Amino acid sequence: MLFLNDTNRTVIIENIYTPILSDSFWVLDLEMMDYTITPLLTLEEIISPSISLQIAGFNFNLPASWNILVCDKDTSQLDLVECSQLAGKDFNAFIYGQNKWKFDSDQIRVTNYNPQYVHTSPSLNKHQMLCHPISQTEWINITPSDIFNRYLKNKTAGDIV
Repeated sequence: MLFLNDTNRTVIIENIYTPILSDSFWVLDLEMMDYTITPLLTLEEIISPSISLQIAGFNFNLPASWNILVCDKDTSQLDLVECSQLAGKDFNAFIYGQNKWKFDSDQIRVTNYNPQYVHTSPSLNKHQMLCHPISQTEWINITPSDIFNRYLKNKTAGDIV
């Protein structure tokens, strides 16, 4: 899995034994409704079904049970969708970056399914969403927790950016 460290560089985690030189990473903290840097305390590794996604021309794998932040292009309404529910439906990922002055969105395309895949990621609190890079300057937000009702219900992109 990928994450952005405190110097805005993409870090690739292949397994829990991979040496990580960064001690913090970017998250969307939903208690503050803002992007922030949080300490990297531990890594988690799960073996689960995986969904291959393509967003803005970037291909990557996510656990099928994880959730991705999506938004409506017309209303800017935010929603959280489990990756396993993305296939065959028309969703747009909420895209942001540390140097952007407004959010963007792009269609999410499911390109493959793998019944067993090893995913390694930083450990997140229930109120955090990982900033997963999709380019040098942009990221999407993902989380293993279903935090919609508690933090995102009736929220729009303007509540974050």
